[in-house]
This record gives sequence, structure tokens and C-alpha cells, in this order.
Amino acid sequence: MDLKVSFMGVIAGLTGEKERTFSFEEPPTLRGLLDTLEARYGETFAKRIYRSATQPRLLQLCLRIFVDGNLVDHQALDEPLPPPPADRPNGEILVYLLPASTGG
Repeated sequence: MDLKVSFMGVIAGLTGEKERTFSFEEPPTLRGLLDTLEARYGETFAKRIYRSATQPRLLQLCLRIFVDGNLVDHQALDEPLPPPPADRPNGEILVYLLPASTGG
């Protein structure tokens, strides 16, 4: 299963890229995906995703995550990600990480 993750705003700045595709043998949970991202991008990335480094690791209040266009929250962290839609030829699931923006 391939997951295409798009990084927006400050998170793209932390990762140094706007998107990356990750492959998994079995559908991971959202937490499993985020843990994979944390292992790749480090502690600074994790601080933008999670409220704390200790359990329970809930999502930051200022973060929005969309999985194939559906907004998810901390209640979805330990549920397996859905399979890709049958009509998607490349078999990817699209995941967007959107931090809140500030401006004036």
C-alpha cells in the first residue's frame, strides 16, 4: 500500500519537501504513519504533530489531517487507514498535513 503524504506550511519547511510517498506491506494506522514520519523527520517534526512526547500522544489542536479528503482527528489515530479507492489507478491513499496559519 502506498501513502502519498503532502506537507503544508511550516511542516513542509521542517521536512524540506512538499510530498513523499511511503510504502507499507499492510495498511498502517494513522499513528503508525505519523510514527514513521517522526522517525524520518525527527523531534521537531513530532512537536508540530503531537501535543506531548509521552502517552497519550494526542494531535496538536492547530493541526488538520485529511485522509483521502476526509478530516480526521485523534480518535482516528489507532484505526487502520482505509484502502485506496478502487477508481484510483495508482492505488495510493492521499494524506494531507495542514498546520494552522497565522497572519495579519
